[in-house]
Amino acid sequence: MSILKSRVAKWDNTKAFLMILVVLGHGIAAFIDENHLLSGVFLWLYVFHMPLFMFLTGLFSKSFVNAPRFNGYKIISYIFLYYFIKITIHFTLLLCRGKGNFSLFSEKGTPWYILATAVFLSFTYAVKKLRPSNVLIVSVALSLFIGYVDTVGDQLILSRLFTFYPYFFLGYILDREKLLGIINKTGVRIASLSVLVIYTVCIFVLGDKMLSLRYVLSGNNPYVEYGADWYPFGAMLRLGCYFLSSAIGFAVLSIMPNKHLPVFTNIGTKTLTVYSLHRQVLYVLHYTVLTSLTAKVSDLCAVLIFVAGSVLISVVLSLKPFEYILYPFIKCDKWLGIVVKWFKK
Repeated sequence: MSILKSRVAKWDNTKAFLMILVVLGHGIAAFIDENHLLSGVFLWLYVFHMPLFMFLTGLFSKSFVNAPRFNGYKIISYIFLYYFIKITIHFTLLLCRGKGNFSLFSEKGTPWYILATAVFLSFTYAVKKLRPSNVLIVSVALSLFIGYVDTVGDQLILSRLFTFYPYFFLGYILDREKLLGIINKTGVRIASLSVLVIYTVCIFVLGDKMLSLRYVLSGNNPYVEYGADWYPFGAMLRLGCYFLSSAIGFAVLSIMPNKHLPVFTNIGTKTLTVYSLHRQVLYVLHYTVLTSLTAKVSDLCAVLIFVAGSVLISVVLSLKPFEYILYPFIKCDKWLGIVVKWFKK
């Protein structure tokens, strides 16, 4: 059986959907204060897209975490990829606006997910023999507490590490087959669709009033940055986000098609490539055509342009040639292993 045929289409379809939302979210972020519909879309996807993305990362981490030996090469490959993305974004901004944003130890943009994955894999490998329920409870408790430490933010992506680890670990401890059996039940899928409809209506009705909560959803802000009105409720808001993100993420998983969809499903098999390169493309578009284009069209047209553009970018970057760009980083365990053996000899 080929690797492609052995893959479960639901997982790849979900990852493809989330990857398009990542591109869309980064594309519209600069325009949400000027466009009511875009602000609603932004809130709608930010509630669940990265929590679910991190959950799926944990769900497929078992082969690494449960291996008898720690694969250090894999972790190094993620770190190399993290800095590759940072450097290419820096030079893209340097060319587009004459000013980059490179920082060696601080990151609040796209690359954080790559470094977080390396940290989460390593940490989970270290605690895999502990009782899972204890690890999950402690990780949530630490996340709720750490928000009150004003200095924990973008430095070493500490805030996001604490905030998103519970999603990753929950994915790691769950059984994929049992989860599939639950989310594929007809009753669960109908209920999930109902939940998503209600959720979508609420977001677009209350979008303007809830826009300030975007700082809660990003995961990289201490509670003090929520604003004076929200600061006293920081821990409650973060805990509420855990429940809401989990519920909506579960619903999204449930309604995803189980069949292979031409072009779309393929995006889900190439998410690392698309994730690593999409921000650079978006910056080029932002500083050339997007700003002037969105100013000339209606709010609805702007939404349609961004959605279509996000799909197109995801499709193009999932093509084979772009995978070769990342080959030295994704496959560094192969060439790095050869180098290490050569030095040992």
